[in-house]
Amino acid sequence: MTQPRARQAGFTLVELLIVVVILAILAAVVIPQINNASAEAKESALRASLATVRQAISLYRVQHNESYPGMGGWDEFVTQLTEGTDGAGNPGTKYGPYLRTGFPNNPVTDSADGTEVGTMPLAAPGGTAWIYSTDVGELRANVPGAAPSGTDFFDL
Repeated sequence: MTQPRARQAGFTLVELLIVVVILAILAAVVIPQINNASAEAKESALRASLATVRQAISLYRVQHNESYPGMGGWDEFVTQLTEGTDGAGNPGTKYGPYLRTGFPNNPVTDSADGTEVGTMPLAAPGGTAWIYSTDVGELRANVPGAAPSGTDFFDL
């Protein structure tokens, strides 16, 4: 008489395949949500940066007789918001700095460069992280395309 073989402990090939298929389905569901969360975080950071700089522009305008910063170009705009100025906007110690930690990077482009325009265009021309209108003191993200919320980055 032959003795029956003892059954070895372990998983069968079918059981392992079922586990792999379940893990693949879970990964297919979770990975797009993680990518979307990253884009939403960038949009949120962009909104916060815009709010901070826009508040600094408003305070500058109040303290400088209703004139906007940066009438001499982008570099002057950044300098006037990040360093102290006198009442005329020249380097001094009477007012400011309005942005104590420096001019923020645009989280979408990871850059702090910008361009100054007289009249704000209708859409983002791209090329720089920020676009600033000296006519109305308006700052926008110079990023074409839609944010995860559905609003164009340029219109935030």
